[in-house]
Amino acid sequence: RKFRLHPSVTYQDFNLDIALKWLPVNVCFVAMLMTSFMSFKYLNVPMITVFKNLTNVIIVIGDWYWHEQAVTIGVVFSFGIMVVGAVAAAATDVMFSPEGYFWMSMNCCATASYVLYMKSATKNIELSKFGMVYYNNLLSIPLLVPFAFSFGEFATISNTMEVVTDPMFISINLVAGSMGFFLNLASLWCVSSTSATTYALVGSVNKIPVSLLGVWLFQTVITAQGASYIIISMCGGFIYSYVKLQEARAR
Repeated sequence: RKFRLHPSVTYQDFNLDIALKWLPVNVCFVAMLMTSFMSFKYLNVPMITVFKNLTNVIIVIGDWYWHEQAVTIGVVFSFGIMVVGAVAAAATDVMFSPEGYFWMSMNCCATASYVLYMKSATKNIELSKFGMVYYNNLLSIPLLVPFAFSFGEFATISNTMEVVTDPMFISINLVAGSMGFFLNLASLWCVSSTSATTYALVGSVNKIPVSLLGVWLFQTVITAQGASYIIISMCGGFIYSYVKLQEARAR
């Protein structure tokens, strides 16, 4: 309780029954993180960003099947553009990697599972927004520790203590950790307050700046043809966003 420094930060004490109910969300969350890390090992940022759009297809299908969200012709049309653009971009990818696209496919499935199950969990489990973040972070630790051991993370830390204890390294990690906390909170808040489809819609807005930053920061090699297909796939994402906004206004 001593960590609840602000009156707006309220959540229940640890409860094993709630933790067991929330655990599937964490399994999907950790699967999403690990498959994302593996994808970045083999693929460049723009290609990953494009294929993240395909996650929306799985989310909307799941939303339709489990939460009875309507799927209109406009949504299907935008998905067609996204899929065609993504497949064409992959076919012209100069850094094509079967392993990378395998992990990216797994990441799409894990991300969709996380968003869809999180929507059900936020409806059926009585937790505050900070309580959701509390359980999400707490239960992720024992799931991530085996991966840290298998990837040699603890050995890396012990062998590079001069880097780990550097003030700049600590500051950057504090900023990254804070951003991760607020991202987690915002994601849970968005899904619990709206729908999984709306969450996917909001996520599609950041694809262009992420792709441009990826090209600039990592000096990604992309052909003109590949870039055009990436743009086509992103246009599908924006058409999807436009269609969903029009549907919301019509209600």
